[in-house]
Amino acid sequence: MLKKDTSFLKLHNINRRMFIIVAAKVVVFTGIIGRLFTLQITESKKYLTLSDKNRVREWKLPPERGEFYDYFGKLIAGNQRVYQLHLIPEQVENFKIVSMRLKNILELSDEEFSKILKKKNEIKPWET
Repeated sequence: MLKKDTSFLKLHNINRRMFIIVAAKVVVFTGIIGRLFTLQITESKKYLTLSDKNRVREWKLPPERGEFYDYFGKLIAGNQRVYQLHLIPEQVENFKIVSMRLKNILELSDEEFSKILKKKNEIKPWET
């Protein structure tokens, strides 16, 4: 009779320990799944912005050469200021409105404007 009670107690203790271990695993797994959900679904915009800031860098470098003249004093190569506008279509809400405003501001001809639109359609949305 005593052996029966001790084997029952051992079995009961093992079952209780197994339940506690399984419950702890479920709690940890639920915590991991919950954290993954918050990172990927809830906070995705925040991390998307941070990754874009990490990807795009801007450097302003002064020109390293001067002006070159030939023997007769004629300018062969000189320094000229050139301005560039980089636009990422993925980050613009309405690309057509922005492109039409830029066309008016920069006074582009229809031919130049169509070249820009053609180039925009050829590149990937995240490229400039």
